[in-house]
Amino acid sequence: MNERIVHLRIKIQSLVDEARNIRREANKASGMAKWNLNQHRKTTVREHSRVNLLAYGALRGMPYSAMEKKCYEQPNFTAVAKHAKTFGGDVDDIAMWVNEAEAYLKEGCTALKLAS
Repeated sequence: MNERIVHLRIKIQSLVDEARNIRREANKASGMAKWNLNQHRKTTVREHSRVNLLAYGALRGMPYSAMEKKCYEQPNFTAVAKHAKTFGGDVDDIAMWVNEAEAYLKEGCTALKLAS
């Protein structure tokens, strides 16, 4: 296995741990501090986790349709491609994966159509 993919897997695990720790600290806090911690966990950390997981799946050759059966927001494919390239992905393979994912979202993702 490519050493860079291992680094990406470690990054994903550290984001999981970060979300867990933020949730734990938010349960101890109150008021705006609790709200700010939860907001950071639900927006920033969750977004980064999703981008990294999609990049990991793209590098492993897993189709987007198998990774996210339902989606209510279209992922940031620019960030996914950037992360996949950073961790050793081939530019052409990543571009093909992104195109297939975008085509899947346009054609078959009913949850995204229901949300709009």
